[in-house]
Amino acid sequence: MFFVCRWETPSGKEIRPLTLWKNKNGAVSWAWKHHPTPRPLYGLNRLAARPDAPIFITEGEKACDAAMTLFPGFVAVTSPGGCKAAEKADWRPLAGRRVVVSPDADEPGEAYGRTVARLVREAGAVSVERLILSEPEGGWPQGWDLADGLAEARTAESVREQARFEP
Repeated sequence: MFFVCRWETPSGKEIRPLTLWKNKNGAVSWAWKHHPTPRPLYGLNRLAARPDAPIFITEGEKACDAAMTLFPGFVAVTSPGGCKAAEKADWRPLAGRRVVVSPDADEPGEAYGRTVARLVREAGAVSVERLILSEPEGGWPQGWDLADGLAEARTAESVREQARFEP
C-alpha cells in the first residue's frame, strides 16, 4: 500500500511517503504523497500475521523497526506521517489487543504518546501501557528512541532489562 522512504542528508533527515494510486482510467502508479486518511498503520502486515501478539507503538518507522528487534514478542506498529499525524491513522485494528506505547524522549514525543493512548483506547484496545526505560544518569538525550538504542550498540537484552511497563 505504501512505503516510507528515509534519507539522512547533511541538513537532517528527509522522509517521504510513496503510495500506490489508481487514477480514473484504472491505471495504477506510485506517487510521492500520503495515503488518504484514515491511513493504514505502518506494520499492519505484521499485525495481521500475529493476531494474538501484544502491540508496541512507537513514534516513527525507524523506531518501529527497532522495536521488532528489541521486543520480538510484540508486533510493532506506528502511525505514518510523524508525531503530529496520530489522528490521521486508522487505529481500529488494535481493538481487543494489549498495547504498549513508546514515544520519543521529548515534548513532541510525550504529546504523541498521550494522543495515541487516547486513540487506541477509543479504538477498543483492552489495555494501554507505556514503556519506561531506566534512565541513565543525566536522562535520555533529547529525542532518544528505540532506534537510538540499537545505534548505540546496546543489546536487545540490555534494553529489555531496563524496561518496565506502566499504565
